[in-house]
Amino acid sequence: MEPLKVGIIGFGLSGKVFQAPFLHTSPKFQIVKICSSRKSEINLLYPYVEVVTNINDILNDLAIDLVVVSSPNTEHFEQTKAALLKGKHVIVEKPFVTNLKEGNQLIELAKKQGNVLAVFHNRRWDGDFKTVKNIIESGSLGSISEYEVHFDRFRPENDLSNWRSHNLPGSGVFFDLGPHLIDQAVALFGMPKAVFGDIRIARSEGLVDDTFEVTLYYANHRAKLKAGVIVKELGPHFIIHGSKGSYVKYGLDPQENLLKEGIMPDSEDWGKDDVEMQGILNVVHNEKEVRNQFKTEDGNYMDFFDNVFDAITQNKPLEVTAETALKTIHIILTAIESSKQQKVLTL
Repeated sequence: MEPLKVGIIGFGLSGKVFQAPFLHTSPKFQIVKICSSRKSEINLLYPYVEVVTNINDILNDLAIDLVVVSSPNTEHFEQTKAALLKGKHVIVEKPFVTNLKEGNQLIELAKKQGNVLAVFHNRRWDGDFKTVKNIIESGSLGSISEYEVHFDRFRPENDLSNWRSHNLPGSGVFFDLGPHLIDQAVALFGMPKAVFGDIRIARSEGLVDDTFEVTLYYANHRAKLKAGVIVKELGPHFIIHGSKGSYVKYGLDPQENLLKEGIMPDSEDWGKDDVEMQGILNVVHNEKEVRNQFKTEDGNYMDFFDNVFDAITQNKPLEVTAETALKTIHIILTAIESSKQQKVLTL
């Protein structure tokens, strides 16, 4: 089967680090054009790719099957809409959109055009999250009472060269990291009954939110999602408690750091967690405590792209649908309103 011809709009962190390397190494895809001002950088990495500065050079190219919208959040709706109207399949970087109306319009347009519309929630393929999902689904922890996940960093200084640091629709840490944590929670537990958000600015001269703690209310447990930029000593990434025991895991999936180092995803031992970073599973089994390191599954974002390829070429179901991604946006917007009102809001 011929590879799908791909055009990428944007070559910032997402396009350069999280998307182009997978599309480059997979035989199922061929990057044809990248729309960016970073011509010399792209030519060095992918000399076979044509670099353009006008997105119409991608949208009007009849050879291109799939458009990857990897531009700032403010551009997602218009560029995705334009690509769909040109009959292209689309992968749009998370967050899907910045409001529900736009999301619904894109979903209806994709259906009308008969095109695949996928949202890049790649962290469902983090090795640690895959491990958490399997542990919970296995019943090893019993009935879950509390699920807590952190995505903390130590970046106390404002970087005003980054558009995320300015007061624009979809800016701030919550719209950046919140979609990952919310999408993972919804993938595990479904939609919550209610939401409480505490979203704030911790940096002394910050212009947009940089810290959040969001609680999702389920019938019998709570999911606590946290991120901050003034966390020097990192705690656990995952903390999960249940009626039969607990699972605690330090450290993030290694793929991001590997990609930033320029290592391609077809390298040996891709996505393997360091042994010393494996989580601890402490459970009661046959009335005895069993506490051991629990092997982390290998992570691989290529599985996302393989699924999109199968959806386009074989009409298989998408793992991350636009409808699911819009649920994440619904929770984000509700959490923001909850934080303003300082009260729990039902969904």
